[in-house]
Amino acid sequence: MKKVVLVFLFAVMTVGGVFAQQGASSVGLSVGYALDTDNTTVGIDYRYNVSDDVRIAPSLTHLMKHGGLSAWALDFNAHYVVKLDPSFGFYPLGGVSLSFWEAGRDWDATRLGVNIGLGGEVYASRDLTVGLEMKYNLIQDFDQAMAAVRIAYNF
Repeated sequence: MKKVVLVFLFAVMTVGGVFAQQGASSVGLSVGYALDTDNTTVGIDYRYNVSDDVRIAPSLTHLMKHGGLSAWALDFNAHYVVKLDPSFGFYPLGGVSLSFWEAGRDWDATRLGVNIGLGGEVYASRDLTVGLEMKYNLIQDFDQAMAAVRIAYNF
């Protein structure tokens, strides 16, 4: 599992270096909660603006162990950004998720799923964004709603 995480982080950094000249990007950290399994979540993401309204958003999230259950989730989402004014915007999101679930030594599962959701963000400064995101993961055996607060550096 550690190899998967390292490969993902390397890929995100490589993609960021390639696309940084083509459009605005951000790297963010998030803290949240998985409502159905009661897991606290921590995550990292990269967002690249394909156009003024559309961006791609790969992310890696860890669901901290609770009740013997933990997971890693690799998400690849797309956002349609609607800016209500220069300091606030919101976005519907959709995408795919690959999650790796663990519940003890003798049980684990890998699941492919779909994400749908909505987020909002405040552009605190040219370099800093703070946001809230709610999404629902449609995953076999592990469907759940998730909420997260995100802070990001824009470049």
